[in-house]
Amino acid sequence: MKKIIYIICIAFLFTACQELDLSPEHTITDGFLWDKEQDYELAVNFLYNDLDGFRSDTNSDIAFANSPSDVSNGSRVAPQTSGFYNGSYADIRDANFIIDRASTNGFENSRWVAEARWFRALYYTRLVMAYGDVQFYTSVIDPADNDALFASRTSREVVVDFIIDELNAIRDLLPLQSQLPNSEYGRITKGAADALRARIALFEGTWIKYHGTTGDANQRFDEAIDASQAIMNSGEYSLFNYAPNPAQSYRYFFMEVGNDSPQQIVAKRFDRDRRHGHSSTARDRNSVTKKLADMYLCTDGLPIDVSPLFQGRALMDTEFENRDPRMAMTIITPGAFTIDRLDQTGAEADWPIIALDQTFYANYKFISEFYFEGTGSNTYYAHSFHFAEVLLINAEATFERNGSITDAQLNSSINLLRTRAGIAALTNSLVTTNGLDMLSEIRRERTIELAQEGYRRDDLRRWKTAEVEMPMALKGAQFVGTEFETAELSPGVLRYPSAPATDALGFVIVEPGSERNFTARDYLEPFPVEETIINTNLQQNPGW
Repeated sequence: MKKIIYIICIAFLFTACQELDLSPEHTITDGFLWDKEQDYELAVNFLYNDLDGFRSDTNSDIAFANSPSDVSNGSRVAPQTSGFYNGSYADIRDANFIIDRASTNGFENSRWVAEARWFRALYYTRLVMAYGDVQFYTSVIDPADNDALFASRTSREVVVDFIIDELNAIRDLLPLQSQLPNSEYGRITKGAADALRARIALFEGTWIKYHGTTGDANQRFDEAIDASQAIMNSGEYSLFNYAPNPAQSYRYFFMEVGNDSPQQIVAKRFDRDRRHGHSSTARDRNSVTKKLADMYLCTDGLPIDVSPLFQGRALMDTEFENRDPRMAMTIITPGAFTIDRLDQTGAEADWPIIALDQTFYANYKFISEFYFEGTGSNTYYAHSFHFAEVLLINAEATFERNGSITDAQLNSSINLLRTRAGIAALTNSLVTTNGLDMLSEIRRERTIELAQEGYRRDDLRRWKTAEVEMPMALKGAQFVGTEFETAELSPGVLRYPSAPATDALGFVIVEPGSERNFTARDYLEPFPVEETIINTNLQQNPGW
């Protein structure tokens, strides 16, 4: 905590801007700030900088980058320092600064201050999800107040109660998304308050239920249902439909045409012209694993080991046949003619590239098709909260709360996703007739819909299944005994002359189970060692 207490971020907080793109315009000092409502709008603009950017699932079991992840395989040690930890508390201090000034100057019910309170709730949500019990401050700390400075951790139950109470308190101070003028599009809305409330309530409800921690899991599930239902009933949001190619709407939502669409609730917005861009090339994310590939159902709504529609793996593209179309919108079908921003005609067939796609499952999600001239920065947004997650939260919380879910409830939540994708609806009859498990199918749907968006590891942690799933070997496509072995780049020249490491059944192995581990300690993140030395009351999480 030393850095965030003694370094007061005056330069950061009081460099004002006139637009949400956060382009600096001039400097405001504390001497004349806070005496009119616009001052709070200018100040809170800076909190938008730390919305979630693009995340991936390479820290989990469903994606692999070019080398093993020490988070995924459990080999890391507690860090000396942490940008995430220090940055989160710096953000909290900035939010507290705005809120404190508002209380002093009679602006506590301002919409802009409600935004600051939303951001503070977001920062605490991140911290609780990572560390569990955390140091908790709702006002600016006096650097001379050692009791506050070196405080011990507050229970996650208390912090989450605060988060939910705050979000309930501010939701009516915030506008609906439809009430935003064009100049304010992208600002925090009532829907954002409900989306964050739904996320943290579901996380904590499942954490209490499966980890046995203090709290009322059903109360949390009720909150998640209430928040998600409020969004679903609001008429403000819907799944994105890309009119020129509706069947591919799932994939196009993550391109420029999905920016500010009705599916988006909160996004980290990028503006290439003002250098608020992000690097994006035709293949710069990561490859997915066999585990994710096998999760995609056949179009009849049944798993590949149950459905008669599964075509096997003899050819490189047969396993994509009769499958949930989201599979081919997340993984490039080998040999498909794909368009990207560098190949606008799609004339060149796309194949897994060993150096980039080590699992032989090349990532397709987040690859934009829209050409631009420039330095490599696309302008599609990182969707921090979107309607699909809300639908998934609603279904999961309903089942966790009641131990059952009706077909009508499924139709208003998960089946909206399956219908858009082009896959059979999830029904109680489908589950019962085919010996499936409803909770497993709800979780499967969440993993598939949100694949590569950075949710998977947190989901495994809250479900307390990480100790089973994470130590498994990370595998890829079946190489031995399939077309991958014989495919030619040109007559007589093999496309893949060097066979990758495979298991006994011929599936690619990028990281064997013997090199992967997940123990009880990994359910919570380690506090930075430096912080535990500075503050002896900050007890390290178990096992670290």
